[in-house]
Amino acid sequence: MAEQTISAPVGVAPAANNPDDVRTVQTLLQGVQPPLATPVTVTGTADANTLKGIREFQQRFMASPDGVVDLDNRTLYHLNNAGAPTYKGCSVRQRRTVDRNFIEAQKWLDLVLRELGAPGSAETRRKVRNVFHVNVDDPAAAGRLMTLRGNFRKVRDGFDQKFPVECPAEDSLFAAYVIKDDPTGTMYFPRGHFAQSLFEQIETVVHERSHTVLNISHAGMSGAGSIDFGTAPDDDNGFTFDQAIANAYCYGWLAHCLQPGYVKPSVEVIVISPTHR
Repeated sequence: MAEQTISAPVGVAPAANNPDDVRTVQTLLQGVQPPLATPVTVTGTADANTLKGIREFQQRFMASPDGVVDLDNRTLYHLNNAGAPTYKGCSVRQRRTVDRNFIEAQKWLDLVLRELGAPGSAETRRKVRNVFHVNVDDPAAAGRLMTLRGNFRKVRDGFDQKFPVECPAEDSLFAAYVIKDDPTGTMYFPRGHFAQSLFEQIETVVHERSHTVLNISHAGMSGAGSIDFGTAPDDDNGFTFDQAIANAYCYGWLAHCLQPGYVKPSVEVIVISPTHR
């Protein structure tokens, strides 16, 4: 079946609950596996059983179900998968954490796109200049800014695509990783990922999805297996624009440092491995 979409949120108020959207969600809820305990009928009206069914379904992958099927969260993604497992080797807690990471990464990237569309504040302009070496005050840099925004749009859209997630039961140097030239785009989350702060987790998934979606590595950095002790995400990293645009770290860094809750760390430690693209 083709991917089902909705035009506006469905669920608890103030969701729009457009009848066609409600019917889509009700139909998807009827098809999840294992079936819901709550009987949902396709009526086009967001009745009590529909709202209860949404929450029951969300409990499978969300620690705090919100009762809303939105355009930019993971509920619709899972409904389109009929509730079938999209994770391998992940505990319920790990699945909920990764889902939260993906939801928050989408919100981070939406903010980045808004900021890059109209970089008004001096702080935003400084961070874009330091991370990607684009001087947004220079009319000659308009092409670079367009390229940068286009790449961030691809990364943002990449979180709407289906890709496998695995949680290896092993310790690793890496919080998360992808494997070069893996056609599935699988993202791996070893145990170390879940020991990070929420901000570190979200930066990590933006970084890793950038590898796959943009087919980039760590341009401008030393070779595999080395350790670089560098600057904070919003400091001048010393790259050229061509290096930064092809370096997955830069996408995670800018997405992180543009967030309202960003706190500048004292040092950034970067570990590069042959399998960590």
